[in-house]
Amino acid sequence: MKLKSYIYIIVLAIASFSANGQAPHSSYFMENMPTKHALNPALTPDFNYVSMPALGGIQIGLNSNVGLGTFLYPIGNEMVTALNKSVSNEEFLGKLKDNNIIENDIRIGIISCGFKGIGGYNTIEVSARSISGIYLPYELFEFAKIGQLDTPDTNYDIQGINFSSHNFAEVALGHSHKITDKITIGAKLKILVGILSGEAEIERLNIHMSQDKWIIKENGRTFLTPGLQVQYKENGEIDNFDTGTFGADGMGFGLDLGVSWKLLNSLRLSASVTDLGFISWEGAEALVSPDPFEFEGFHHFGAEKDPITGDSPLKQETDQIKEDLRSLIRFENNTEVKSMQKLATTINVGAEYAILRNKISFGLLSSTRVGMPHVWTELMATANFRPARWFHATINGSVSNVAQSVGLMLNFCPKGFNFFIGSDYIPFK
Repeated sequence: MKLKSYIYIIVLAIASFSANGQAPHSSYFMENMPTKHALNPALTPDFNYVSMPALGGIQIGLNSNVGLGTFLYPIGNEMVTALNKSVSNEEFLGKLKDNNIIENDIRIGIISCGFKGIGGYNTIEVSARSISGIYLPYELFEFAKIGQLDTPDTNYDIQGINFSSHNFAEVALGHSHKITDKITIGAKLKILVGILSGEAEIERLNIHMSQDKWIIKENGRTFLTPGLQVQYKENGEIDNFDTGTFGADGMGFGLDLGVSWKLLNSLRLSASVTDLGFISWEGAEALVSPDPFEFEGFHHFGAEKDPITGDSPLKQETDQIKEDLRSLIRFENNTEVKSMQKLATTINVGAEYAILRNKISFGLLSSTRVGMPHVWTELMATANFRPARWFHATINGSVSNVAQSVGLMLNFCPKGFNFFIGSDYIPFK
């Protein structure tokens, strides 16, 4: 059979509220989508392809149960933070959740190709990934906004503050194979090379506030690879951050498994488990100082420009908040250690029913990502249209334990070329 090469480009694939860093979920039921094997290694195209370097897969995932409108407020012609005195306690705190989450997963495809052979279909991918997360409990914002109540003593017991960022290169080798005319299985082995990793976890922050002083007790840790250096003051407060030496500071492996079953001519079932694995990092760990200390509190600003520097209220407040957070937590005992990071495993289960000779189909996809410290689950319904061989489109609606939204994906796929653009979640605000 004559070898046919298909070049595809992903210009934009934004999955806000989805942080999976895989191919967009909207592509799961698109027939001519070459990269859907990232969601299920058993779902491969029926043509060979090669991607354009660095343009063959730019995927941006953002998962959050809060928005910019939770933390930024327009006051006159200026923008201020939620801690500004012009923003009421009820207006700000009423928008928060018990655990406030901001996660992102960015994947940049460096090279990717797929071809028939070895009794099935094979894929080779090289990509760069960046996975970051911020997890902040409600009580932290309550303390920062309200501070001491109108009582002799006020206590805050804040648990579960976490910041993390993991950056690594991924080399993936995949193979799918038809067991019968109706059943296809697939597997993908991933070799992971860690570049930069950092994590700060504050397990507990106990704050006792009286009329004359505030006493803080803490328990937690930080971990940093050599690519990021932290300078500490004599009392253990963070003084500054700087770049260090970048290298292969982590090694790990991952595994994807998938199956597709054409139960009827018009009904197909599928399931997969992706990102089973880990990365072992080498770096330095510092423990949060357990000694109690006095904290002066968060410093608020007004809503006026600085008459000397011309800085806006937003810049003034964010700079001050950064300094306040540095002085809130102190560290000690910086030692060389190894840290094990589990990948966020995702479970996908899909069903698709086709009508009008496969010109239209309806799909249902359940996705659950088992991460730490947050588990994300979503149910997406799609309507898939294939009016011509060179053009496919998908619209979807989804509900999750974070948000609800709609999405759209367009795929222009004339012979020898594949261009698609889409978003699992389209923001309306």
